[in-house]
Amino acid sequence: MPEYCETRLCVPGTFPAEPINAATSFVPVVLGALALLFLSRRTDQGYVAYGLAALLLLTGLGSIAWHSFRTDLALILDALPGVLYAIVLVFFWFYYLGGRFFGAIPIGLVAAIIVVLGPESPDEARIVVAGQVLTLAAGLLIATWLCKPQAFKLALATAACALVAVTFRTLDLNVCEIIPFGTHFFWHIFLGIAGYTGVRMIMVLRKATPETLQNARVSR
Repeated sequence: MPEYCETRLCVPGTFPAEPINAATSFVPVVLGALALLFLSRRTDQGYVAYGLAALLLLTGLGSIAWHSFRTDLALILDALPGVLYAIVLVFFWFYYLGGRFFGAIPIGLVAAIIVVLGPESPDEARIVVAGQVLTLAAGLLIATWLCKPQAFKLALATAACALVAVTFRTLDLNVCEIIPFGTHFFWHIFLGIAGYTGVRMIMVLRKATPETLQNARVSR
Protein backbone atom coordinates (compact mmCIF):
# COMPACT_ATOMS: atom_id res chain seq x y z
CA MET A 1 0.00 0.00 0.00
CA PRO A 2 1.14 3.60 -0.50
CA GLU A 3 3.61 4.87 2.06
CA TYR A 4 4.57 8.38 3.10
CA CYS A 5 7.28 9.91 5.25
CA GLU A 6 4.91 9.94 8.20
CA THR A 7 4.20 6.22 7.77
CA ARG A 8 7.78 5.49 8.81
CA LEU A 9 7.41 7.50 12.02
CA CYS A 10 4.36 5.72 13.37
CA VAL A 11 4.28 2.66 15.58
CA PRO A 12 2.22 -0.22 14.05
CA GLY A 13 -1.17 -0.61 15.73
CA THR A 14 -1.44 3.01 16.87
CA PHE A 15 -4.47 5.17 16.12
CA PRO A 16 -4.49 7.23 14.08
CA ALA A 17 -1.73 5.57 12.09
CA GLU A 18 -0.61 8.92 10.61
CA PRO A 19 -1.82 11.75 12.87
CA ILE A 20 -0.70 14.72 10.72
CA ASN A 21 -2.02 13.27 7.48
CA ALA A 22 -5.28 12.28 9.19
CA ALA A 23 -5.75 15.71 10.80
CA THR A 24 -5.13 17.67 7.58
CA SER A 25 -7.62 15.43 5.79
CA PHE A 26 -10.31 17.43 7.59
CA VAL A 27 -9.55 20.36 5.24
CA PRO A 28 -11.46 18.89 2.25
CA VAL A 29 -14.23 17.80 4.64
CA VAL A 30 -14.67 21.35 5.93
CA LEU A 31 -14.40 22.90 2.47
CA GLY A 32 -16.86 20.36 1.06
CA ALA A 33 -19.31 21.23 3.83
CA LEU A 34 -18.79 24.96 3.19
CA ALA A 35 -19.43 24.39 -0.53
CA LEU A 36 -22.70 22.61 0.28
CA LEU A 37 -23.68 25.43 2.64
CA PHE A 38 -22.86 28.02 -0.03
CA LEU A 39 -24.98 26.15 -2.57
CA SER A 40 -27.90 25.75 -0.17
CA ARG A 41 -28.18 29.53 0.19
CA ARG A 42 -28.60 30.02 -3.55
CA THR A 43 -31.21 28.83 -5.97
CA ASP A 44 -30.83 26.94 -9.22
CA GLN A 45 -27.17 26.00 -8.88
CA GLY A 46 -27.64 22.66 -10.61
CA TYR A 47 -27.03 19.10 -9.46
CA VAL A 48 -23.45 18.98 -10.74
CA ALA A 49 -22.17 21.53 -8.22
CA TYR A 50 -23.93 19.71 -5.38
CA GLY A 51 -22.46 16.41 -6.55
CA LEU A 52 -18.94 17.83 -6.67
CA ALA A 53 -19.29 19.35 -3.20
CA ALA A 54 -20.49 16.02 -1.81
CA LEU A 55 -17.62 14.16 -3.50
CA LEU A 56 -15.14 16.65 -2.02
CA LEU A 57 -16.52 16.01 1.45
CA LEU A 58 -16.41 12.24 0.90
CA THR A 59 -12.83 12.49 -0.36
CA GLY A 60 -11.83 14.08 2.93
CA LEU A 61 -13.68 11.48 4.99
CA GLY A 62 -12.07 8.69 3.00
CA SER A 63 -8.65 10.26 3.50
CA ILE A 64 -9.24 10.44 7.25
CA ALA A 65 -10.14 6.75 7.27
CA TRP A 66 -7.13 5.80 5.15
CA HIS A 67 -4.54 7.70 7.20
CA SER A 68 -6.16 6.57 10.45
CA PHE A 69 -6.49 2.83 9.73
CA ARG A 70 -4.41 2.11 6.57
CA THR A 71 -6.61 -0.78 5.43
CA ASP A 72 -7.53 -1.88 1.91
CA LEU A 73 -11.13 -0.72 2.36
CA ALA A 74 -10.01 2.66 3.69
CA LEU A 75 -7.73 3.10 0.67
CA ILE A 76 -10.69 2.54 -1.67
CA LEU A 77 -12.79 5.01 0.32
CA ASP A 78 -9.95 7.49 0.01
CA ALA A 79 -9.31 7.14 -3.73
CA LEU A 80 -12.74 6.53 -5.27
CA PRO A 81 -14.50 9.85 -4.43
CA GLY A 82 -11.46 11.84 -5.59
CA VAL A 83 -11.28 10.02 -8.91
CA LEU A 84 -15.02 10.51 -9.44
CA TYR A 85 -14.68 14.20 -8.60
CA ALA A 86 -11.96 14.64 -11.23
CA ILE A 87 -13.96 12.80 -13.91
CA VAL A 88 -17.16 14.76 -13.23
CA LEU A 89 -15.30 18.09 -13.10
CA VAL A 90 -13.48 17.55 -16.41
CA PHE A 91 -16.58 16.23 -18.16
CA PHE A 92 -18.82 19.14 -17.19
CA TRP A 93 -16.03 21.67 -17.65
CA PHE A 94 -16.05 20.64 -21.31
CA TYR A 95 -19.83 20.44 -21.33
CA TYR A 96 -20.41 23.98 -20.05
CA LEU A 97 -17.81 25.36 -22.45
CA GLY A 98 -20.03 24.10 -25.25
CA GLY A 99 -18.23 20.84 -25.90
CA ARG A 100 -21.23 18.88 -24.70
CA PHE A 101 -20.28 15.22 -24.45
CA PHE A 102 -16.78 15.75 -25.85
CA GLY A 103 -15.66 15.79 -22.23
CA ALA A 104 -15.60 12.01 -22.40
CA ILE A 105 -12.87 12.09 -25.06
CA PRO A 106 -9.92 13.33 -22.92
CA ILE A 107 -10.93 11.07 -20.05
CA GLY A 108 -10.94 8.06 -22.37
CA LEU A 109 -7.71 9.23 -24.01
CA VAL A 110 -5.82 9.35 -20.72
CA ALA A 111 -7.03 5.84 -19.87
CA ALA A 112 -6.14 4.54 -23.34
CA ILE A 113 -2.61 5.99 -23.23
CA ILE A 114 -1.99 4.37 -19.86
CA VAL A 115 -3.16 1.00 -21.19
CA VAL A 116 -1.20 1.25 -24.45
CA LEU A 117 2.05 2.49 -22.94
CA GLY A 118 1.74 0.07 -20.04
CA PRO A 119 3.87 1.87 -17.42
CA GLU A 120 6.10 -0.60 -15.61
CA SER A 121 6.01 1.21 -12.28
CA PRO A 122 3.76 3.56 -10.33
CA ASP A 123 6.28 6.37 -10.91
CA GLU A 124 6.09 5.91 -14.70
CA ALA A 125 2.29 5.84 -14.51
CA ARG A 126 2.28 9.09 -12.55
CA ILE A 127 4.55 10.75 -15.12
CA VAL A 128 2.26 9.68 -17.99
CA VAL A 129 -0.87 10.82 -16.17
CA ALA A 130 0.78 14.10 -15.11
CA GLY A 131 1.72 14.91 -18.69
CA GLN A 132 -1.78 14.24 -19.95
CA VAL A 133 -3.41 16.17 -17.12
CA LEU A 134 -1.16 19.21 -17.64
CA THR A 135 -1.94 19.24 -21.35
CA LEU A 136 -5.64 18.88 -20.68
CA ALA A 137 -5.60 21.60 -18.01
CA ALA A 138 -3.79 24.03 -20.30
CA GLY A 139 -6.33 23.45 -23.06
CA LEU A 140 -9.26 23.92 -20.72
CA LEU A 141 -7.80 27.12 -19.27
CA ILE A 142 -7.28 28.61 -22.73
CA ALA A 143 -10.79 27.60 -23.80
CA THR A 144 -12.27 29.09 -20.62
CA TRP A 145 -10.40 32.37 -21.13
CA LEU A 146 -11.63 32.61 -24.71
CA CYS A 147 -15.20 31.37 -24.31
CA LYS A 148 -16.26 32.15 -20.73
CA PRO A 149 -13.79 34.59 -19.17
CA GLN A 150 -16.15 35.13 -16.23
CA ALA A 151 -14.95 31.75 -14.90
CA PHE A 152 -11.27 32.10 -15.80
CA LYS A 153 -9.99 33.28 -12.40
CA LEU A 154 -11.68 30.38 -10.64
CA ALA A 155 -10.45 27.97 -13.32
CA LEU A 156 -6.89 29.25 -12.91
CA ALA A 157 -7.10 28.97 -9.11
CA THR A 158 -8.43 25.41 -9.39
CA ALA A 159 -5.66 24.31 -11.76
CA ALA A 160 -2.92 26.11 -9.80
CA CYS A 161 -3.94 24.65 -6.42
CA ALA A 162 -4.23 21.18 -7.94
CA LEU A 163 -0.72 21.53 -9.40
CA VAL A 164 0.71 22.64 -6.04
CA ALA A 165 -1.06 19.72 -4.35
CA VAL A 166 0.37 17.19 -6.80
CA THR A 167 3.85 18.71 -6.42
CA PHE A 168 3.82 18.31 -2.65
CA ARG A 169 2.46 14.78 -2.97
CA THR A 170 5.25 13.87 -5.39
CA LEU A 171 7.98 15.41 -3.22
CA ASP A 172 6.90 13.61 -0.06
CA LEU A 173 9.14 10.52 -0.09
CA ASN A 174 12.08 12.56 -1.39
CA VAL A 175 12.27 14.89 1.60
CA CYS A 176 11.95 12.47 4.53
CA GLU A 177 15.49 13.15 5.71
CA ILE A 178 14.89 16.90 5.71
CA ILE A 179 11.25 16.92 6.83
CA PRO A 180 10.64 13.71 8.82
CA PHE A 181 6.84 13.92 8.54
CA GLY A 182 7.04 14.79 4.84
CA THR A 183 4.94 17.06 2.65
CA HIS A 184 1.96 14.81 1.95
CA PHE A 185 -0.24 16.81 4.32
CA PHE A 186 0.03 19.80 1.95
CA TRP A 187 -1.63 17.58 -0.68
CA HIS A 188 -4.75 17.48 1.48
CA ILE A 189 -4.78 21.23 2.07
CA PHE A 190 -4.27 22.38 -1.52
CA LEU A 191 -6.42 19.60 -2.97
CA GLY A 192 -9.24 20.72 -0.69
CA ILE A 193 -8.86 24.30 -1.90
CA ALA A 194 -8.77 23.13 -5.53
CA GLY A 195 -11.90 21.08 -4.93
CA TYR A 196 -13.75 24.05 -3.44
CA THR A 197 -12.77 26.46 -6.22
CA GLY A 198 -13.72 23.76 -8.72
CA VAL A 199 -17.27 23.76 -7.34
CA ARG A 200 -17.45 27.53 -7.60
CA MET A 201 -16.02 27.43 -11.13
CA ILE A 202 -18.65 24.94 -12.31
CA MET A 203 -21.37 27.22 -10.93
CA VAL A 204 -20.04 30.18 -12.93
CA LEU A 205 -19.48 28.12 -16.07
CA ARG A 206 -23.04 26.84 -15.93
CA LYS A 207 -24.53 30.33 -15.83
CA ALA A 208 -21.95 32.33 -17.77
CA THR A 209 -22.76 33.56 -21.26
CA PRO A 210 -20.12 32.68 -23.88
CA GLU A 211 -17.91 35.64 -24.77
CA THR A 212 -18.82 35.37 -28.44
CA LEU A 213 -22.48 35.94 -27.61
CA GLN A 214 -21.62 38.86 -25.39
CA ASN A 215 -19.61 40.52 -28.13
CA ALA A 216 -22.45 39.99 -30.59
CA ARG A 217 -24.89 41.67 -28.25
CA VAL A 218 -22.54 44.60 -27.62
CA SER A 219 -22.04 45.12 -31.38
CA ARG A 220 -25.79 45.40 -31.84
